[in-house]
Amino acid sequence: MGRRLFFALILPLALSQAAVPPRPYHVEYYDVKLDVDIGEKRLVGEVAIRFRSLVANLSELELDAGELDVSSVSGGRFSRQGRTLTVSLQRDMKLGGQGKLTIRYRAKPAKGLVFFPGQVYTSFFTNDWMVCNDRPEDRATLRLTISARADAKVVGSGRLVSLRAGVSEWALDSPAPPFVFGFAVGDFVESSTAVSAVKLRYLGRTRADATVSGATESALQFLSEKSGMAFPGATYTQVFAQGRVEQEVAGFTLLPESYQANLTTHPDDLWLLAHELAHQWYGIGIACQDWSDFWLNEGMATFLADAFLEQRFGRERYDREIAGSRKIYEALKDEGKDRPLSYHDWTTTQQAGGRLPYHKGAWFLHLLREQVGDDAFRRGLRIYTKDHWGKAVVSADFQKSMESATGTSLSALFAKWVY
Repeated sequence: MGRRLFFALILPLALSQAAVPPRPYHVEYYDVKLDVDIGEKRLVGEVAIRFRSLVANLSELELDAGELDVSSVSGGRFSRQGRTLTVSLQRDMKLGGQGKLTIRYRAKPAKGLVFFPGQVYTSFFTNDWMVCNDRPEDRATLRLTISARADAKVVGSGRLVSLRAGVSEWALDSPAPPFVFGFAVGDFVESSTAVSAVKLRYLGRTRADATVSGATESALQFLSEKSGMAFPGATYTQVFAQGRVEQEVAGFTLLPESYQANLTTHPDDLWLLAHELAHQWYGIGIACQDWSDFWLNEGMATFLADAFLEQRFGRERYDREIAGSRKIYEALKDEGKDRPLSYHDWTTTQQAGGRLPYHKGAWFLHLLREQVGDDAFRRGLRIYTKDHWGKAVVSADFQKSMESATGTSLSALFAKWVY
């Protein structure tokens, strides 16, 4: 997520859930069907949820439902309290037992479901457009079917499975946290390029020019080389939408159309483009286990965007970006807002969120790079990526990978900055 929309501004409701005890079930798979009417600002949805009990005698499921108007639940009785939907199961489930619920609902415009003339898109708050367990540690696969106007352009999470008149079907085959589920539908102009085996798709109200496509191609090649892992998919889509959205989604990114226009006159303003693309590796391909280690998503993407600017424009540009992160971190520290990067004792959303995971995270990664050297840092990043691809991670996983690459203990540095 872009630093211009610091997640302190958009995460409080989601983060406040992380301080309560874990939910005693695991969602394995969501099958979502959406009927989208942009003109009426209306969405009618149905989600089938396959889950597994993590305890003996599971009797109910607590799910996140935002402000959705839930009309029915097949598989249990339901009640509402605020943004939470509680489903009482028809019978208690044993440890390891599998169950399924089908929930029908309607959605209206909200933080996570944004309508503009001619387009609609999702933004972070997945429970504003589908019932789900919205906690990042509960990663699941997804099948998403979207019915919309036949001439509209559509993108959804994962890969395109089928496309017929007005109906597209998308599949996310690797488990991912629900906050990276999403879609966009609208009167977009489509263009495309390719790099290696990856199709680069651009949707916006105007056609993407060579500045956008060339920078995206370069950033994808840079991130593939640094991580040692090819882009995780056959297609990557950038959606330039109305509003201020800056959001990574599995398989695509939502960016403001004003940013696309700005690149025409400021072709060096590539930080946001690279940062959001980096999340396809760090945040989606590898996801932090919970919000306590969110710097592994945002600090990593911030640092790699800075490093991409270094490759493209030189060391002076990198130094300027890193100095900016250090300045923000020092200001937060002076305000008494410093905390470890890996912070499991938070009690307020401000302690867990804000700008600190971005900027202290990027500054720490810079210090780590300076200490171990470029070659060892690159080896460590590749080990980390290869060993943890498709998994949820904590800070100790990253430390172990870096120590494996260097052959030395990094306990002192990690103790000071991370723990």
